[in-house]
Amino acid sequence: MKVLLGEGIAKKYGERIRNLGYEVIGYDEKNPNEKEDYGEDILIGAINLEKLNYKNHKNLKYIFLTSVGIDFLDLEYIKEKEIILSNNNGAYDDPIAEWIVYGLLQIDKEDRKNIDNQREKLWKKRSFSHNLYGKKALFMGTGTIAIAGAKRLNGFDIELNGFNTSGRKVEPFDNVYSIKELDEVLAEMDYIIMCLPGTEKTHHILNRDRFEKLKDGVVIVNISRGATIDEEALVEALKSGKVRGAALDVFEEEPLRESSPLWDMDNVYIYPHISFSCEDLGRRQFETAYQNLKALKNDGDFKNIVGFDKGY
Repeated sequence: MKVLLGEGIAKKYGERIRNLGYEVIGYDEKNPNEKEDYGEDILIGAINLEKLNYKNHKNLKYIFLTSVGIDFLDLEYIKEKEIILSNNNGAYDDPIAEWIVYGLLQIDKEDRKNIDNQREKLWKKRSFSHNLYGKKALFMGTGTIAIAGAKRLNGFDIELNGFNTSGRKVEPFDNVYSIKELDEVLAEMDYIIMCLPGTEKTHHILNRDRFEKLKDGVVIVNISRGATIDEEALVEALKSGKVRGAALDVFEEEPLRESSPLWDMDNVYIYPHISFSCEDLGRRQFETAYQNLKALKNDGDFKNIVGFDKGY
């Protein structure tokens, strides 16, 4: 069977794939459609697949993603062609959880002022900064990333609340609220941490109406998908002070356009979709795809097969 990957990842992992008995094909990511059809059975990649005309690849039976997100793919086509799709759910929980903590601390300790003062060599003391302890956090989503983030915030003496559609209980959250309860509890929360997948149901789940329900001075962290937040409404809430600060790793349009007012806001910390970054990225990036390649040769016990009805 043939496995198609971008040349960069093929150089990294090609030998391991060949050792399993596969033929490896690397394509030029700058010119991904150099060939109309590479003849592969299995396709491995992430957001780079958005530019690849995989619909022309007649033998394609499996797509093993190195990313958690799947919304850059034509899911209707993949479902129609009965292509088996897996994502990398769980692989980046630890680094993303650290970025959640990092974002909250940047905002509450006014990191921009600290950096600006150091740059200007100013010994400028201040006696006030915000605290994490004693606050209430609401994780929008109770999946593996949210669980990892909650575990790390547990040591800060924060009340950990979760949200999922049904309100089913999940450890280590103190409380979990359903979609029916969401609007009622928003006003109680000091921190809103977005950990939802990008689906039709989660699109703009934090919309203009819900911004009005938020507690004044709330802090928002988004490490999930940009479209889970109405970005225009967020900008307005940041300008008015309804939202005290935001740490944003994802945006409705990426790269974030230069004209976006978010760039110039002192109460916004922008990360260019890098919350997955870590020292051991290589292992985390390829692990699920590698396990599924092994499963295909053996028992067919695949990991992280996407449920098309759920959208993740």
